Amino acid sequence: MSETVLPSLLSKNFPETELVKLPSSLYKRLKTYLDYKDIKKIQKAYTFAFYAHAGQKRNDGSDYITHPVDVTKILLELKMDPDSICAALMHDVLEDCNVQKNNLSKIFGKDVADIIDGVSKLGKLDMQNIEERNANNLQKMALAMAKDVRVILVKLCDRLHNMRTIEHLPRKKQIQKSKETLEVYGPLALRVGMQDIRAELEDLSFKCMHPIRMEILESAIKSSSGGRKKIVDKIRKELKSHLKTNDIENAAVKGREKNIYSIYNKIKRKHKPFSEILDVYGFRILVDSVDDCYRSLGIIHNYFSPIENKFKDYIAIPKTNGYQALHTSLLALNAFPIEVQIQTRSMWATANMGIAAHWGYKTKDKNQGPELRASKWLSSLIDLQKKSSNPTEFAESIKKDLDSNEVYLFSPKGEIFALKSGATPIDFAYEVHTGLGNSIIGCKVNRTEAPLNVELESGQTVEIITSSKSIDADPAWLNFVVTSKARSGIRTKLKNQKTSSARKAGKLMLESELNRSGKSLSDYRGSSLKRILDSIGVTSLNKLLTELGSGKRTGNIIAERFYSGLKIRKDSEEIDINPVSIIDNHIEGVSVVFAKCCRPIFGDAVIAHSDTERGIVVHHKQCKQVSPFINKDPRYFPAIWEDSKKPHLYTARISVNTENKIGVLSDLVSIFTKSGINIEQVNTKNIDRTFTGFEIEADIENIDHLNKIMQKVRSKKFTSSCVRMINEK
Repeated sequence: MSETVLPSLLSKNFPETELVKLPSSLYKRLKTYLDYKDIKKIQKAYTFAFYAHAGQKRNDGSDYITHPVDVTKILLELKMDPDSICAALMHDVLEDCNVQKNNLSKIFGKDVADIIDGVSKLGKLDMQNIEERNANNLQKMALAMAKDVRVILVKLCDRLHNMRTIEHLPRKKQIQKSKETLEVYGPLALRVGMQDIRAELEDLSFKCMHPIRMEILESAIKSSSGGRKKIVDKIRKELKSHLKTNDIENAAVKGREKNIYSIYNKIKRKHKPFSEILDVYGFRILVDSVDDCYRSLGIIHNYFSPIENKFKDYIAIPKTNGYQALHTSLLALNAFPIEVQIQTRSMWATANMGIAAHWGYKTKDKNQGPELRASKWLSSLIDLQKKSSNPTEFAESIKKDLDSNEVYLFSPKGEIFALKSGATPIDFAYEVHTGLGNSIIGCKVNRTEAPLNVELESGQTVEIITSSKSIDADPAWLNFVVTSKARSGIRTKLKNQKTSSARKAGKLMLESELNRSGKSLSDYRGSSLKRILDSIGVTSLNKLLTELGSGKRTGNIIAERFYSGLKIRKDSEEIDINPVSIIDNHIEGVSVVFAKCCRPIFGDAVIAHSDTERGIVVHHKQCKQVSPFINKDPRYFPAIWEDSKKPHLYTARISVNTENKIGVLSDLVSIFTKSGINIEQVNTKNIDRTFTGFEIEADIENIDHLNKIMQKVRSKKFTSSCVRMINEK
């Protein structure tokens, strides 16, 4: 229903006579913790949703209003604030009822309108495929969540109710929604500490996707519960007795049950039978204070045998979602392995309710516990979105980042950082600061130098070594970093590198073209340069050079505009082209790539080629790949070698034919070894029964160095020929 049928509600701002009575189930729960003013506001929201959804039905045939009411009930269990409750009741009105956001803002306030806007399904997006559409939805949802963390809570409750009633959807839709829930919403609930909601979302999705597996596991758990119950009760009583004896009077000891989906995953991950998975008994001890947590740990370790390397202190170092507890594994009774979690009651509430346990309407300080951690993570999404080139890239980064496994690392100053399991020093550097990641050249782990791709372990101290000079990012880093922050930082730097290389290449091309007429870019300044740029249709010289270097514009055409600017014309027949200089494997600050087709080395006659993807590529002048373009294409220009200040090695390719006899390869390799030359690769080919051919790629300093080694090869009796391969015609 559109706003055209809600005139009185919109114009009169809900007169008392038009308010719809709240369902008794809602009213009873609201009275438990909200005052009269808050309840009246919620009643207005219910009235608005009631009329807005009038006539709409769900797939099961019920009135649509039942869905937002049931979503609201879930939020009431979390004791959420009035604005969240109002948003839950109206969370579909923007999408389904053609209601305007500004009208919601006028009546219910900006916060309510923003939450509804963030939770809504964000309209019908015209995407070509479902993956792209889902990626775009996730992107917008994540950004909305970053503005107000309550969006996450309402969205999760909305998805939970949809999963509870998923059987009324077509089967294909059921599978799609369940998969999406397992990939995004379950991990998202875990990220913000909503353990109970996460467990139910996962079990409902698992049941929908694999009903037979779910039934088998439920049956197995039920059949094994009889004997297990006696053991669990006996251990629970013994734990409680020991705690009470040692003056932990108010401790609660409960048996802890895993959700079915986590049991299923454990079976898959550990490749163990169901019986072995259930042999690990879980218990939770709830006490009043942190001091009691550590005292309880000492008490149970005194009575039961701790299992080595099975203790974790999440109180001193909480998880990123705010979870705190002591975890320990013990051998109880007849060497039964048990897992024990020790928490305060407030920690337990946080573990189950996450950011909802400390929502801001109860306190003026929002900058604490899970609320602060969730806000920090969500705000990082904005930075990630800015650096992502498209919604799909962003969505994949989010999905990969929603991982519960973490490692805890220390900076040299003792600061603690929580990263995904499998994180590397590069991940750590970007987590500390983007600038640190962009300048990393090495690292030390526990004060010892380590490679940049090493997987870090909890408790290690990581020191990042940086350079004051500009450092190029290595595309290979993307193969082993695991955090979205590192991936986006690397991708951004690579894009900037590409732009910078293109700009430098464009400058070289234009300078080379202008040099034909004895001119340089420095001859064009001020108003004359602006006139030329305006005539070309670009706003700046840098933009023109970037487009020129990336192949979007043609060098000789652009040069013509510059000639016109100074009223000169070129005469290609009379003008020599000045070659560019290769100094320390750079051409005027641009890194060069040596073509693999012809393998040029220092001292060769060479041609430089501006390539859109690779920057400046240097070829041997006789290479058949470039010879047709010399003096015909402005992207190809002559180059000369200058004396290098630093030693460099180049890869040369040599073809050697020898006698076909035993040990000839060993004899051939020994010539290079004795000369101190490294062989990178050897390929063998049989010519006939008499001769064998070898293609050798070796590290060579210059043309003289190459000639000397080739002469040594030719001097051997077993050699019939030795020539260099340069891909010539």
